Amino acid sequence: MHFESSLLGTIEFDDRSALTFVADLAGLEGCRRFQLCHDAGVEPDAPRVWWLQSLDQPDLTFSVTDPANLGVRYVLELSDEQAAALQLQRAEDAVVLVMVYKDVLAAAHPAMAPLKANLVAPLVINPVARTALQLTGLKADVCFSNRS
Repeated sequence: MHFESSLLGTIEFDDRSALTFVADLAGLEGCRRFQLCHDAGVEPDAPRVWWLQSLDQPDLTFSVTDPANLGVRYVLELSDEQAAALQLQRAEDAVVLVMVYKDVLAAAHPAMAPLKANLVAPLVINPVARTALQLTGLKADVCFSNRS
């Protein structure tokens, strides 16, 4: 399938690989189908940042990463309803990602803007069922590690 993204240009993907969020993302009503993409120049098993491209709104693309890349480890609790909506059979099958963004208001020049991550609303993905959920009202312990 071909899709025209305002940011990424033409992306090609298998329609069966699209993620479907089981509930709207915070502030984005009716935007539930997304494709996870990475830079073609990066090994598929090694990207540190991916793009989460909306298939409902071509101009909506998020940058996401594994929280471990930021030294963060989540201990999440999903309700039975959330696990069922994700069609999640085992907790270890879940993949957790966080959205990252440039805080352009925190710097004199956009190129110098620091990167920040939304740690209070992580995304939980079931890669087998291709379902996803954004956790809000987070009930989790966030553990930071210091990399030497």
